[in-house]
Amino acid sequence: MRTLVEVVARCGPRGRTLLPVVRASGQLAVRRTGPQTVHLVATAFGPLGGDDAEIRLVVGEGARLSVRSVAAAVVLPARGESPPSRLVVHAEVAGVLDLQPEPTVVTARAVHRAELRARLTGVGELVATEQVLLGRAGEAPGQWTGTTRIERDGCPLLHTTVGLGPGAPAWLPPVAPRAYASTVQLAAANPRPEVEVITGNDAVRLPLPGGWVGTAWGRELDDTIARLTALDGGVAALEAAW
Repeated sequence: MRTLVEVVARCGPRGRTLLPVVRASGQLAVRRTGPQTVHLVATAFGPLGGDDAEIRLVVGEGARLSVRSVAAAVVLPARGESPPSRLVVHAEVAGVLDLQPEPTVVTARAVHRAELRARLTGVGELVATEQVLLGRAGEAPGQWTGTTRIERDGCPLLHTTVGLGPGAPAWLPPVAPRAYASTVQLAAANPRPEVEVITGNDAVRLPLPGGWVGTAWGRELDDTIARLTALDGGVAALEAAW
């Protein structure tokens, strides 16, 4: 099944965010749930193997957009040999985009490809999270590959691909995490010196121009998210010392 979601945010009178375009088709519906917030709502089970979804987000200068989802996405295999399912997010950001959907659960035999491609211009700001769990309780893991590419004014800031699950090159027992969490945060300008590399238990936070990217991995998603959140303490300590 083909799914397309489109949301456009513009700055209106008195700096108020307007959403002139909020539409979706296929397996997802989109609902405005606040002055600058939309939620993605699944209208069918899945995604299933072979499904293709695209989310297009445009945030104009002076506008703010928060994108959430109402529940975790459970990726299921198609019958027989399951082809990959795919979700691509294209974002054009001149304002502020806060993209924090619920986790993705990749069930046994399912193969899922996720991409975030964001183009920031001018004073554009971005917060984007990704949370993945391979397999449900007591179930064999599926396979997930995530690619993130972020540019500002045409210059690459981040381009990374992570593969998890059976068949992924870096997923070899005993190094075989079932849970993964990542956060990218980029501001238009950072008046303070960039934070140095911060490491934790199966977690790392790396500086980027105007922000940072943090990743963590483990067996359970809640513990993995806690490891990523714990790195904030290390950053606070460095900033206090500075």
